[in-house]
Amino acid sequence: MGRPRAGAVKKVGITVGKTRLLRWGLSGLVILAALALLVHIPVKIAPSPPPEADEGPQPTAGPLAGLCVCVDPGHGGYDGGAYGRQTGTAEKELNLDVALRLAAALRGRGAAVILTREEDTALADPGENRKRRDLQYRVDCAAEADVFLSIHMNEYRSAGESGPQVFYRAGAAESRLLAGALQQAMNAALAPEKPRAAHTGEYYLLEHLSIPAVLVECGFLSNPREEGLLLTADYRARVAESVCAGVEEYLRLRQNLANTP
Repeated sequence: MGRPRAGAVKKVGITVGKTRLLRWGLSGLVILAALALLVHIPVKIAPSPPPEADEGPQPTAGPLAGLCVCVDPGHGGYDGGAYGRQTGTAEKELNLDVALRLAAALRGRGAAVILTREEDTALADPGENRKRRDLQYRVDCAAEADVFLSIHMNEYRSAGESGPQVFYRAGAAESRLLAGALQQAMNAALAPEKPRAAHTGEYYLLEHLSIPAVLVECGFLSNPREEGLLLTADYRARVAESVCAGVEEYLRLRQNLANTP
């Protein structure tokens, strides 16, 4: 990304075909021919649940059992975010792919997951302050979550910049702990040429959330090599797994701190 920047009510007709055929009588005569009745009954289907009521695979037992994570694929719809310098691939597409993989990994370890979006869509209607309303919607989705992870791709004017980097709000101790755990896990799993450190960042999402919240820049689309990596499913899977591992490490560190006299 450059800067950081739910269903319609459907009516369907249920066609019910009822055919009644009277059996042959003792006289062997046909009393009544077959009768077919075609009936159209309009039925209203309830709107799809909003992201906060996401009904994906239910959490199972695991190291993240009891944890609710809000996973936010950055951008979407009209807002493409950053674009790959070599291929023109929109950041929003990669964000969503990584986020869906991350959600599956988290659920596989027992966590409950809320996704702010599950398809390429904007989260605010056109109009005044659209971007701000989009961001606020993402904040609102995390109302029941314990942790917030916003997934993005980075860019910079220099093609030489590379490596994942995690941002947190200055002064937020829990967010800093989370960011550090994620950064370490991503550096270890992805082995970037230029390992980075977690850093503070001034982002609307981080400033308006009271729970541990981070913005994860998975790599630079402005770097040809890293763009190539991010365009492969295998690397995006590794990115998602590394973030999930970072969440596990964060919980371990938090537990250790709680047990320290």
